[in-house]
Amino acid sequence: VFMIGDTQDNIAEPERLAGRFPDPFKKSPELEALWQSGYHAARYDLDELAKLPAHTLGGAYARHMRANGLSVDYYPERREHNRMQFMRQRMRQTHDIWHVLTGFGTDEFEEVGIQGFTAGQYMSSMAAIIGAAAFLKSILRCPFNELERHLDNFCEGYVAGKRAENLLAVKWEELWGEPIESLRRRYRIEPAHKS
Repeated sequence: VFMIGDTQDNIAEPERLAGRFPDPFKKSPELEALWQSGYHAARYDLDELAKLPAHTLGGAYARHMRANGLSVDYYPERREHNRMQFMRQRMRQTHDIWHVLTGFGTDEFEEVGIQGFTAGQYMSSMAAIIGAAAFLKSILRCPFNELERHLDNFCEGYVAGKRAENLLAVKWEELWGEPIESLRRRYRIEPAHKS
């Protein structure tokens, strides 16, 4: 998956420059400013974040990561050479923050939901590939109730992603101490309905 994403970035950057690809940097001056400033967040310290109350972004994030056995080192660190690589790395770094904010869990179906949310924020071909793979798996294995759950979660996430404010340029690392509910209201993030 990482290699596909990295390859897509290398293809997308010249297409973005030529105006043949939706340019998230033109739509978001904040994202462009993040790129221009060379923004790079320090590695998240789960021990420190776990000291924050559970209702805060940092506290909830640390608990989410630990409860699901996730590591902040899961996504490989890469030196970004262009805007699309920068955005992909930032999306990888904040992926689990979006899980916490949207309320989508980490099982197969809810992961499809967060991919839908990502596609709603930015037309990510990786999110579409992951969603399509889940749909195809359900079709080939014939558990149609799974297909329905995959579709429902992707669509719910997609609609929520479209309705939310643009989250690509938010410096979540400066908001660790804020209550999740306050951030959801500020950025118009509707939490997932658990099915």
